[in-house]
Amino acid sequence: MLTYTKKPDSTVAEIVVDGQITDEDMNTVIAAMQADLDKGGKLKLLEDVREFKGMEPAAFFKDVRFGLAMMKGVSHVALVTDASWLRMIADTFGKVSPATIKTFDRAHIDEARTWLQAA
Repeated sequence: MLTYTKKPDSTVAEIVVDGQITDEDMNTVIAAMQADLDKGGKLKLLEDVREFKGMEPAAFFKDVRFGLAMMKGVSHVALVTDASWLRMIADTFGKVSPATIKTFDRAHIDEARTWLQAA
């Protein structure tokens, strides 16, 4: 499951990963996020990875293409996960990303939200 939410009056959007990501999930999230990016301005993104059980192949390739393209429209990313391998990837990608990326343990999700609001 993959979901995307953003309140109309906020620059912060949240993506939740909980299980396997399907192609249909990816299409829905890409459409919603693209609509917000098309409005202009920069988004701040909280990615809450509760459990990751992989991705359908079509979803994986869309994620890579869209992820790289949308980074121009994202100023900050808070990755919230207990998976050390995901934190390591985010820390490495953060060195070359135009967005500021910071990782948080799941127990500190409120701290991640506060960090994004203040950014």
